[in-house]
Amino acid sequence: MTTTRMEGSCLPSYRTLSTLALSEPEDHVRELTDWVEHASAVTGAPGAQSGWDTAYKWLRLAQGLRTVTFDMSYDDGGMCSAGLDFDAVWTEMMEEWQQHQVRLGYLRAALEGFVRLLHPDTAESGLAVEAAEQQLQHHADAWPVHAHAVADHLRTHASDGVPGAGPSVAAAVTQAIVLHEMAVRGRAAIPEPGSHDDGKVFPTGHAEVCATKEASTVLLLGIQLLMTAAVKENRVAVFDDKYLLDGMWIPDSAGGSRWVGEEMPYGEYLAVLHLQPGEPPEL
Repeated sequence: MTTTRMEGSCLPSYRTLSTLALSEPEDHVRELTDWVEHASAVTGAPGAQSGWDTAYKWLRLAQGLRTVTFDMSYDDGGMCSAGLDFDAVWTEMMEEWQQHQVRLGYLRAALEGFVRLLHPDTAESGLAVEAAEQQLQHHADAWPVHAHAVADHLRTHASDGVPGAGPSVAAAVTQAIVLHEMAVRGRAAIPEPGSHDDGKVFPTGHAEVCATKEASTVLLLGIQLLMTAAVKENRVAVFDDKYLLDGMWIPDSAGGSRWVGEEMPYGEYLAVLHLQPGEPPEL
């Protein structure tokens, strides 16, 4: 029996653009963590700084996640080659899927921490993000690029849908939390490798991996919207400028993109920090 890769990966178009492409979650969370490190809550509420630091540390955990290791083999010395191939593929599948699951949990903790701090009277994270969206509906330049597209894509992974779901980030945040809750409570189906009649084993679970990956991105975008609204209300302050080590492409007013080669204010960087830098323009 042999293993083989088969097509089936989920790759939304916003991750394959030549410029302004959305970064992978591990890069996205690194830049958001850097942003939060250069900001602080402006509030006189008792314990505010402690609450900010705790939420920040959950982001740091998500940023620090690199690999999750599994070994799905029985390792009893009596397994046939067919079983060994199956378990080897299953191991790789679980490592990828669970890496996204663990990151999703850390990001949920970070989001809920910021919600408790910035919206103490709001019981649900989706409602807090919805309030931020309503506040920013007339500030197109402050919206994270691709936010609606990511939210809309996550809907394709909903088995029963979310009431009122649409391309809003708030609805997608609610759906992302539902996905995480299903795994936490043991209700998520665990994918297994598939096999052909000719004895080949191939990975499955592409939809499950994609759903969890995009759910992580949705929670990151939700945090960005919360921060953008809070900055506009002077409840969060940002300091210094963001030094762009290698430069990056950002959207321009004409619907295209322009190259920024040195620094930009952290307040402006919040709307584009999740984009891949891209190759510099030819001189």
